[in-house]
Parts: sequence; structure tokens; C-alpha cells
Amino acid sequence: MSSFFGKRAGLLSMLTLCTSTAWAHHGGGTFDATKCFVFKGTVRQVAWVNPHAWIYVQVDKGGGASELWGFEFSAFGGLMRAGFKPADFAQGTKLTVTAYANRIVEKHTGSANKLVLADGRQAGGSEIAGTAPANESSGASSSCPEYK
Repeated sequence: MSSFFGKRAGLLSMLTLCTSTAWAHHGGGTFDATKCFVFKGTVRQVAWVNPHAWIYVQVDKGGGASELWGFEFSAFGGLMRAGFKPADFAQGTKLTVTAYANRIVEKHTGSANKLVLADGRQAGGSEIAGTAPANESSGASSSCPEYK
């Protein structure tokens, strides 16, 4: 009888560990809802992977300056359901990403919540969004300033 309870306690411990790890990953603590920006630039690289697709963009800062930023999206399946495929993000493709910047802006990463390609195709919201900041309020991204 004690081995039955021991197995249950072990299973319960594993479930607790797994759910706390998932919450830590999806809690949104990395990104800051008060640091929402619109980034314009060209694609440098794409990581079409799970659990999050990443698009790396050379962001224009004006005056000839630029910075490389990495933007986290949902799993690539969300981008595909929104009508995108890897070929849409060939190196040099112009695009605009609205994203919440990392709490440490110098890390040059952000959680995307809107994507617009130069040909006008766009997607936004939960289907393509990366990990939302913990304090994100609905609709906040509609008034984000351009990053410079």
C-alpha cells in the first residue's frame, strides 16, 4: 500500500514541477508591456521552430544606423494559419513588427504581437503573438511609437 502512495506522491511532484516550469516560461516576465514599439527593418534570419518561431530583423534607427533585433512569435503553426510560410521571410525582406521589448532593452529582443510585410499582408493578436508580458493590457499595441 505504501508503494501506491509513494508513486502518487512522485507523480504529483512531477506534475507540480512541470506546471511551474511551464508557468515560468509562459509567464511573460521577460518582456515589458510599457516598452511597446513599432520596429521597421529587413529580415536577417528566421528560426521556423517550436515552441516559438523567431524572426531576426536589422532594425533601421535613422541616420544610417541599425540594430539587430530578435522577435519571438507563436509556434510556426500560428504563422502558417495566418497565411505565412518560411519563404515569406527571405533575407532582405522588408517588414514591420510591433513588439514588447525585453525588460532589458539592450538585449534587443521582443515579443511580437503584429507583423506587416512590405506587400501589405499582415497578422496580429494571439495567433502570431509571442509570450505576452505579464502586465499587458488588451489593445496597448495599437498606439506604440516607432523605435529609433
